[in-house]
Amino acid sequence: MYLKRIEMQGFKSFVDKTVLEFDKGITAVVGPNGSGKSNISDAARWVLGEQSPKSLRGSKMEDVIFAGTQSRKPVGMAEVSLVMDNEDGVLHIEYSEVKITRKLYRSGESEYYINGAPCRLKDIHLLFADTGIGKDGYSIIGQGKVDQVLNSKSEDRRSIFEDASGIMKYRMQKQESERKLAQTEQNLLRINDIINVLGSQIKPLERQSVTAKKYLDLKYELRDIEVGVLAQGTKIAGEKLEKTNGDLNIFTEELTKKEKELESVKKDNYDKTEKSKLLADMITSARTQSFELEKKSDHFSNQINVNNEKIKAALANKDRLTAQSIEGRERTRMFDLELAKMENQRSALDKTMSEITDSITQVNEMLQEANTKLNQASDSISQTRDNILSYRLELVQNENSIDAAEKQISLITQRKYAIDEELAVLETNKSEAVKLLEETQATYDICQESLNEEKQIYKNSNERLVTLRARVEEKNKEASDISGRIQSDSARLKLITELEAGFEGYAKSVKEVLQMCKTNPDFGKGIHGAVAQIITVSEKFEIAIETALGHSYQNIITETEDDAKKAIEYLKQRKFGRATFLPLTAVNGRRFEPQQINILKRTRGFLGVAADLVEYDKYFSPAVESLLGKIAIFDNIDNAFLSARENKYSFMIVTLDGDIIRTSGAVTGGSPEKHTGAGGGALSRTREIPILKKNIDKNVTLLQEGMDYISRCKAEIAELEVLVEEKLGVVRKLEIEASTLESKLESVKAVQVGEQQRRTKLVDELKGSITNVMDLQKKKTEFSQNIENISKQIDELTSELKLKEVEYSHFEEERESVNQRLIHLRLKEADARALIQKQEDDKTRYLNEIKQDREKITFYESETKSAQELIEQLKEENAQLEERIANTQKDIEVIRAEIDNQTQLKETIDAGLEGMFDRITEASSEITKHSETIARLSHVKQRLEEEIDANISRLWEEYEMTIQDAYNMSEEHPVQNYEQTSKRINELKAAIRELGPVNVNAIEEYENVKTQYEFMTTQCADITMAKQKLMSVINELNTVMRQQFSEQFKLIRENFKEVFVQLFGGGNADIVLTEGNDILECGIDIHAQPPGKKLQNMLLLSGGERALTAIALLFAILKLRPSPFCLLDEIEAALDESNVYRLSRYLNTLQNNIQFIMVTHRKGTMENAGALYGVTMEEKGISKVVSIKM
Repeated sequence: MYLKRIEMQGFKSFVDKTVLEFDKGITAVVGPNGSGKSNISDAARWVLGEQSPKSLRGSKMEDVIFAGTQSRKPVGMAEVSLVMDNEDGVLHIEYSEVKITRKLYRSGESEYYINGAPCRLKDIHLLFADTGIGKDGYSIIGQGKVDQVLNSKSEDRRSIFEDASGIMKYRMQKQESERKLAQTEQNLLRINDIINVLGSQIKPLERQSVTAKKYLDLKYELRDIEVGVLAQGTKIAGEKLEKTNGDLNIFTEELTKKEKELESVKKDNYDKTEKSKLLADMITSARTQSFELEKKSDHFSNQINVNNEKIKAALANKDRLTAQSIEGRERTRMFDLELAKMENQRSALDKTMSEITDSITQVNEMLQEANTKLNQASDSISQTRDNILSYRLELVQNENSIDAAEKQISLITQRKYAIDEELAVLETNKSEAVKLLEETQATYDICQESLNEEKQIYKNSNERLVTLRARVEEKNKEASDISGRIQSDSARLKLITELEAGFEGYAKSVKEVLQMCKTNPDFGKGIHGAVAQIITVSEKFEIAIETALGHSYQNIITETEDDAKKAIEYLKQRKFGRATFLPLTAVNGRRFEPQQINILKRTRGFLGVAADLVEYDKYFSPAVESLLGKIAIFDNIDNAFLSARENKYSFMIVTLDGDIIRTSGAVTGGSPEKHTGAGGGALSRTREIPILKKNIDKNVTLLQEGMDYISRCKAEIAELEVLVEEKLGVVRKLEIEASTLESKLESVKAVQVGEQQRRTKLVDELKGSITNVMDLQKKKTEFSQNIENISKQIDELTSELKLKEVEYSHFEEERESVNQRLIHLRLKEADARALIQKQEDDKTRYLNEIKQDREKITFYESETKSAQELIEQLKEENAQLEERIANTQKDIEVIRAEIDNQTQLKETIDAGLEGMFDRITEASSEITKHSETIARLSHVKQRLEEEIDANISRLWEEYEMTIQDAYNMSEEHPVQNYEQTSKRINELKAAIRELGPVNVNAIEEYENVKTQYEFMTTQCADITMAKQKLMSVINELNTVMRQQFSEQFKLIRENFKEVFVQLFGGGNADIVLTEGNDILECGIDIHAQPPGKKLQNMLLLSGGERALTAIALLFAILKLRPSPFCLLDEIEAALDESNVYRLSRYLNTLQNNIQFIMVTHRKGTMENAGALYGVTMEEKGISKVVSIKM
């Protein structure tokens, strides 16, 4: 990888777009002082993320943007790009060319890009991590970098070495992990606060949830009973409705019948009248029809002539299609012959294939048989070998048994001599043991008496100690509970104090005004705060006052109208929204008249005027009374309604539950909402903060008293523990002494008994030894006989094994022969299958040809048939036309006869239209009677339908249930006794009323809070685990960094020594770590000894020696981790000519691996470059670049 080019525009003196192309090797950038050549190295450092304006020789970052000259205007943006050749993939990005770009605007916005895609500065740092390229790396070395090496503290030189040692990415990961760790700890604190808050909410919500569940159970039972009653009533009404509908249908049918009779008479009269008219029209129409039929007969004759021409054309087409069909059949016959021939050949191939398959099957069976024989022979050989091995093991076991018997006989003989000697000693010890037993018993009795006295003292002291410890434990538990309450109250106080400080629950506009008052006292003059901050409400009236205020709790009280105007102007300028202000000089407090107060005090349930039930500085009375002065607070809604009606709704009433009766008569009510950060939260915070502080102070006092008592108890416990410990030592000592004596006493007794038992045992052992020797001699003879028999068995099995191995070889040769035969048959089978496949392909081709010919034949026959059908159709059509001509002539004759008949019929009908009026009158009277009866039944039907609809509506409105659902439920809960059912309904309603206000949402809220609590607890555990993992990662990174830094530092140290000698032409140099506990934090000191001088500190060297020493160190780093390119900005400025040439020669040794770009004005450096760029200022303040190839 190497630097291909630098692109600059608007950066410092390079206002116009400037591109510098670079090749591998050494490139020099030269120019007079002030021409801007060092701006090139500044551009490279800037694009790689330099954030310090001082490092770029400016006072602020905007100084890098071209500021303009007398002839040029300033520009608004600076842009620099570095283009890298990445063919070797050094940068871990899938591009052969990588372009890094940075843009800076005068507004201060900075943008970074990788190959034109927006990115973060962090992405660029990660891309170049451990490559040496970067603003703090060793790829850009200027006088500032040299000075940094020379003048920095030993600790400040670390960044260069860390980059060179390749641990920068680990340090970045560590810093990121430490940042995450700090964030995790903050999250852990926050989650613990949340857990404490949620924990305090669970119990109240659980109680509310139980009440809500009980309410729902009662409500569901009430629903079941009422639904059953409604369903039963609906069913009865439906039965009545069905009977009424039946009667209604009967009378309706009678009415319909009478109406039909009347209609029939009217219709008969109407029909005869109309028929007479119709006959007249028909006579006229028949005459017209006769004329039309004559015209139609002529049209039919012309159509017959056209059809005859079509028949001729169809006959010609039929002959052509017949010839093509015959040709197709001939082709099909030839293909069929070919297929028959192929079938004959296929039969022979199938027979051959079958024979091969049968042969393969036979050979497979032979191979299987051969494998079976081979396996059986192998199993038999294995079995024989196993038998031989078994006999050999048995042989060894018998031989070992003989050796063991002989050793045992020897041991028994030796043991017999030892027993005789031990019996003699036991007889001597018997008299001495009796005397020792008597002395030990006397000493034991004295020790036991002293032990009992000391134990009683220890017991009394220990009981007192246990009592005191129990009291301390009890007091510790009480102190822990008190401490928990203090912690809980403190956390709650901190939370609501933070909410109050952050004006949580207020509108944005109000919050901004209050925040501005807090940060700007001048602005806050004349602004007293929000209403919720001014008043204090007891818990009893909190819901009522919240409801009475509504959103007015966040109205802001000001001293004057001007103060309100000032805040309004502030909101308008910032566009923060709107707010309501209450200037004390403008608002008027509205209160009840004295006589109204007297009336209200005598009213049942009246608790007071809202303004009198809150605490506040009377200075704010106008504002508070304007909001609460004419609002009455009642205990419940029943008393509130009673008072509202008595006072004709002349003022607003609010109940303790938050129900509102307005002056308009509108009523607002229901279950009160739980406020978390709105007005209710603001009011409750004002009340709750002093209560919490008081509780905390009280609990701190209780805690201190408890701790004092614990201290006194612990002092007495300490004294008792010393006494108990002392007495316990005495008791233990006496117990040990008594135990020792008792053990000695028992030991003496045991010795006596043991020696007697030992004598008996030794005598028995002596007798057993003689018996054992005889048994062993007998077994030894048996083992010798077994060895002889087993040896014969092994010889027989070895002979049998040789025969079986010969047989196995024979079976193996036989299997190989059968296997070769099977391979031959498989090859023949493959050849036969290939022939069959070829025939199948030919057959498919012939069948496709036949199919195509047959489709064509079918098409020709279909077309022939269609032509024939067309001919037949046309002939038939001609016959029909001729028939229709004949029929038309007949119709003409019939019509003429019909005209005569209709004329006679009309005369008859006209004579019959007389005497129908009386029949119509009689039928109308009967219809009227039936209509009245139907109207009465319809009224009954309507009433029943309304009853049913009312029941159905109630079911849906109250229970969202259809009538069918109600019927289904009533079958499960039938109404047996209406009286008992009504009684139960009243009981259920009373029980529901006794529960009082019920928060049905508490069930869901409890589950939600419980779920949140469990989730937060799990999160707390997860975060704790994450914290441990982060700490583990940091420790691992520290370990890796220490190891890698240590290893790389040693290599840099060796390189520095070598490069120093090459640049100075001799001498010695070294770098050492300063003393410190951590290798990652200690500093680095540089020691140098130029030729002919003593080893000394850098500060004592000359300027040139110091510069060359720093250059030697930087090149030592480059030698260890070569950077793809290195930009050197006048690093040789302090060197004399000889050292410049020496430096140039050394650069030549590195240019094959590192690309060097040198900003210089030294002749020795320029002579060594492969290419030159000259920087000039043809126009004052604007740099231009000229390139020269060497």
